[in-house]
Amino acid sequence: MDKLKIGRRFEGKVAIVTASTQGIGFSIAQRLGLEGASVVISSRRQRNVDEAVERLKAQGIEVLGLACHVSNAQQRKNLIDQTVQKHGKIDVVVSNAAVNPSVDAILRTKESTLDKLWETNVKTAILLQAASRHLSKGSSIVFISSISAFQPPAGMAMYGLHRITYQKVRQ
Repeated sequence: MDKLKIGRRFEGKVAIVTASTQGIGFSIAQRLGLEGASVVISSRRQRNVDEAVERLKAQGIEVLGLACHVSNAQQRKNLIDQTVQKHGKIDVVVSNAAVNPSVDAILRTKESTLDKLWETNVKTAILLQAASRHLSKGSSIVFISSISAFQPPAGMAMYGLHRITYQKVRQ
């Protein structure tokens, strides 16, 4: 991050980033925090949340970490409620969580796998918009997508299909 120009474009803003204890989600939360946002990170496992919180705090980022499996309605509600309770508002929601539990061809994908893909990758993105009642003018909900939406490898066709849905939700 030292080589990147860091501004303060998100000073005073509050951002929730789902699936944000590692990888792309962590990097998004980190950048928002370095740009001045108070970030709320989440992951299914508390241990991962605790480790990521410490890494972000070590960089001077104000962070709240919560265990949240985004396909669990109560945990999603808690993520939003705890953010509002601590910060009084939400300015940015980054829907980053997704799963790819199968590399089977579409017609060989088990129904239980389709259900998991729907619950986590599609339905959750729609339901996270419940946070919108706490957003003010100029706030954003961001859906992270994948190149798989445009050129899905055969073994990731279902993953790619859900990412196309993100594009449809935004329009």
